[in-house]
Amino acid sequence: MLENICREKSVRKNYDFATKGTDRYVVGEITQFDQKNEAYKRMLWDPKLLKVGQKFYREPVHPKNEPGYRLEDMAMVNASWHVEDNFGRGIWGGKRDLYSWDWSGKYSYPRVAPGLRIDQEDSPKITHHVKKVAKFFGADLVGVCELDRRWLYSKGYTITAEGGEPFEINLPEEYTHAIVFAVEMDYTAISRSPEGPSSSATGLGYSKMAFIAGMLATYIRGLGFQAIPCGNDTACSIPLAIDAGLGELGRNTLLITPEFGPRVRLAKVFTDLPLIVDKPIEFGVWEFCQTCKKCAENCPSQALSHGDPTEVTHDICNREGIRIWHINASKCASFWANNIMDCANCIRTCPFNKTPGILHDLAKWKIRKTKLFNRTFVRLDDFLGYGKKRDSDRFWSGV
Repeated sequence: MLENICREKSVRKNYDFATKGTDRYVVGEITQFDQKNEAYKRMLWDPKLLKVGQKFYREPVHPKNEPGYRLEDMAMVNASWHVEDNFGRGIWGGKRDLYSWDWSGKYSYPRVAPGLRIDQEDSPKITHHVKKVAKFFGADLVGVCELDRRWLYSKGYTITAEGGEPFEINLPEEYTHAIVFAVEMDYTAISRSPEGPSSSATGLGYSKMAFIAGMLATYIRGLGFQAIPCGNDTACSIPLAIDAGLGELGRNTLLITPEFGPRVRLAKVFTDLPLIVDKPIEFGVWEFCQTCKKCAENCPSQALSHGDPTEVTHDICNREGIRIWHINASKCASFWANNIMDCANCIRTCPFNKTPGILHDLAKWKIRKTKLFNRTFVRLDDFLGYGKKRDSDRFWSGV
């Protein structure tokens, strides 16, 4: 019951702050972000990161006789990425396969006659059905927002065999809404970050994103409307998720949800289907992150801020005009390349990263109501050992 209280949107500590959505973080002019400036795209063209890119994308890696880095760990990681890498390819630029913008002419069953369209007058019913279908396909959280085009990329960037190349987005104006969904990542696997099980949880999240987004877009097209599924391509997911009421932004620069904390992956579907939008939420994350620095303290590359939110950026990886805790994404990317696995320490150590339980839900409820006990909750989190790295070999034995 307390978990439902935490999720309830009708009672908020700071209603004006919440209703602003992503505008709560905006302090200057926002221009659309060029995706080539994303850290994992900069590796392909920026001389400062080319050596890191060579190591990350090109050089073969070898297993180690260490927990989380053995051959069985690497095999699991590769398998977890299989759907994304071979049938989604959202991190490679999108617009193809499960993320295709146009699925016309493909085989369908049953063979519904073309040109049919659902009655669009009952938007609440349609919205309910869309969310129901998204969760049926595997989404754990779903929200809807009007599409704020500030968060579209000015240009996309495709990873190619030769390196990469920019491309125009050109999203038609008739796409007015975004359906944003979150996929939970496995708690016990993330607790092994930055080793193999955690990396497998990340890959599985991306594969599920492609799977769900592709089918959800196909469902909407079957209703007679347009739909474009997206993973990390086409637009920034976190601002849209905030506007769709899925959570708040944390010190770790990730979306923090009431249900899973930052332990989610995000994808979206753009559509011209008339839908009822959700309201942004606020449940104490901004105030809590002012006190808690566990993600920054446990970041292996020290890429996360220990200070106050600021509009000052590190480099072109950051968005200007936004007052947040900016990440030094180049440092983060360099650690990934050297680690031969990705890293989720900022997720693993976040106090909001908890499985459901009466005491956990009570703490979240208290954080939502007042900031007076935030420091106590951080100390209690440390005392009880939450966020500590668990042994990766024991993951295989189910411990």
